[in-house]
Amino acid sequence: MKMQIVSCPKCGTNLLHDTAQCHACGHVIDQRSAAQLKQIKSRQLPTDNAVAGDMQDCPSCGETCRMGLVRCWNCSTFLRPEIEASYRQKLGVQRRRVEHIDLPVIEATVVTEADSLQRAVLPNPTYVARSHSSDESDDDDGFDLSSEASFLEESSQSGESSLPLDLDNLQFADSPANHADNSDTFRLLPVEVTTVEATLPPASDASEPPLFEDPAEPQVQAVTFEPPIRVEEPPPSQQEVEVGLADDLLKIAANEELDIQKVRKTLRSKDTFVIFCPQGCKIRVQEKHRGRAGKCPRCQCEFVVPRKVIPKKENEASATTTEVAPISRYKKWLTDIRLHTVDPQKLRIKPDSLLNECTAVDLGFSEEDVILATLLAGKYAANAKKALPVRQAMIDHFLKQGTFDQLVVPAKKLLKKEALAQVAIAQPTPAGTESLFADIPVFGTNRIAVKIPKTPDSPHSQYLSFSLSEFRAFVTGMQTICGIEGFGSGTEIPLTEQYTTAKCSVSNVPVKELNQLNYYQADPTFTLEVTGWRCAGCKIVVSEAARADAKLGGANGKGIAKAKCPKCTQKMGNQPLYQLPEKSVETSPATQPEPAMA
Repeated sequence: MKMQIVSCPKCGTNLLHDTAQCHACGHVIDQRSAAQLKQIKSRQLPTDNAVAGDMQDCPSCGETCRMGLVRCWNCSTFLRPEIEASYRQKLGVQRRRVEHIDLPVIEATVVTEADSLQRAVLPNPTYVARSHSSDESDDDDGFDLSSEASFLEESSQSGESSLPLDLDNLQFADSPANHADNSDTFRLLPVEVTTVEATLPPASDASEPPLFEDPAEPQVQAVTFEPPIRVEEPPPSQQEVEVGLADDLLKIAANEELDIQKVRKTLRSKDTFVIFCPQGCKIRVQEKHRGRAGKCPRCQCEFVVPRKVIPKKENEASATTTEVAPISRYKKWLTDIRLHTVDPQKLRIKPDSLLNECTAVDLGFSEEDVILATLLAGKYAANAKKALPVRQAMIDHFLKQGTFDQLVVPAKKLLKKEALAQVAIAQPTPAGTESLFADIPVFGTNRIAVKIPKTPDSPHSQYLSFSLSEFRAFVTGMQTICGIEGFGSGTEIPLTEQYTTAKCSVSNVPVKELNQLNYYQADPTFTLEVTGWRCAGCKIVVSEAARADAKLGGANGKGIAKAKCPKCTQKMGNQPLYQLPEKSVETSPATQPEPAMA
C-alpha cells in the first residue's frame, strides 16, 4: 500500500492523502469522509458511561484526560497540585519578579551602504569626532584642546610628511544646528583617505622649525573604491550529481565484496579440497565425501570424489589383512565384512543410509557350510583392535577341532551348503529383477550387497555388503571351496579387469582404459595410474606420455581441465583414463594364491 503526503490548503500542515479534516486548523478537506467520521464519533459506545466518570478536563487547555494523571497529555500542565509543589521544591525553582529599568535613549548610528563598502575595503579607516558639550561641563576629559591644535593623519610610509586636517569644514551629525538640546551624544563620520604627493624641505638648525615652509596647497589625487564583486559558482548539473552517486555506490559495493571474501576465507573449513568435474568445473568438497559420487552444481555432470591414500604401517597392515590363513576345516577367511539387518519400518530409501548401520563379521568357508561370526558387539569398526584376540581365540577353537555350538562369540550364524543357493545379489540390481530399494545404493555407493537366507533366530532380512576386492574374494570362496559356480556373473560387477583400448591422437600409441572405473575408485585397496586423457568436446584421447612431452596442463597435469585440446582448441576437461599397475593386477585380492595352512 502506497502512502502519500499532501499539504492542507489552508494552513499548509503535512497530512496523509486520505485525511478528511486537518487536525491543526480544522479545515474540512473531504466533506463526505468528514461527515462519516463525525457520524462515527457521535455514536455512543457501551463503555462511554463507564469511561465518562473516569475523565476530567484540563484547567489550562480544556482537553479531556484520565483521572489521576500527573500532567495533561496535550499541554503538559500539572493536574495534581501536590505533585507540582513537590516538583518545584525539588528543582528549587522560584518565580522571580521581572524588574523594569528605564535606560537612556541612545541615538542609533546611521550607516549607509557606501560606508559599509568603504569600511570593508579600507584596511584602517580613520574617524574623527568632536564633542558638543561645554568645556565647563565636561569633567571626564581632564584637559582642554587649544584652538591652535589640529588632527594629523600619519603616513605609513617613511619619508612622507603629515598634513593638517581642516576641522572647521567637517560636518558632524550632532552639531548644535541639528541638536538644540546640546546633548553629549555624537556620531562618527568616516574621513575619506587620500593619497598626498608632497616634498618636505630639509630640516633647519632651528630648535622648533615650522611645520611647512610652503603654505601652498599640495596636489591631492583621489582614490576611488569599488565594492568587491562576488562570483557565484553554478550549481552542479544532474549528470554530475548522478555520476558522483554512482561512484560512491560503486565504492561501497567494492568494500562490501572485499568484506564478504574475507568472511568466506575465514569460514572455509580446512578439511576441504578442490577437484574438477569431467567438464572442467572447479568444485570444493569435504574430506568426508571421499569415495562418493555426486553431480556438479553447474553442469550437472556426474563425478566421483577420489579416495585419500593413507600409507599403512607394517603392524597395521598385518592386523587388517583381509584373509586369515585357512585352518581346520575352514580353508578361507574373510574378516571385517559388513552385516546389515534391515527393518522395513526403519528403512530410509536414500543413498548410503545403511552404510554404517551394520556390524562386523568374519566369514569362514568350508566344503560343507559358511560361518558368520560376530567377534564384538556394537557398530562396525567400533573396537577393531579388541577383535584381534577374539579372532585368534576363534581360530584356536577350530584348530582344536571345536564345533560350531561350542564357539563362544557375541553372535554367530551357520549357512549350510544347500542354503547357499539362496544367496542372491541385491545391489546392484540384476537384470530382469525388481529392487526392493528402488535401485538406490542404500548399502553405499559403488558397493555390492548380497542377501543371505533367513534363520529362525533372525526375524528380519540380513545382507552382506562388500567392496569390489572383498566381493571377488567372496566369489572365489563360494566357487573354489563351496563349489557354487557362476556366482555374480551376468551383472555389471567387474569380476575381472576389463579394458577398452583407444589410440592417442598425438603419438598414435594405444591407450588402455579400465572399464567400470567407479567400483575401483570406491575401493581403497586398488591403486590406479593415469594412462591418458579424453577431451570433453571432441572425445579424442591423449596419452599421459604425450601430454607430459607437450606439457599440456603443466608439468604435472594439474591444469589439464583448462588446457586447450590440440584438435578442437576447446577446454580438455577432467576426464582421465586409468589402468591398474601390473604389480597390482598380479597381487589383487581375487587372484592371490591361498596362503599355506598354519
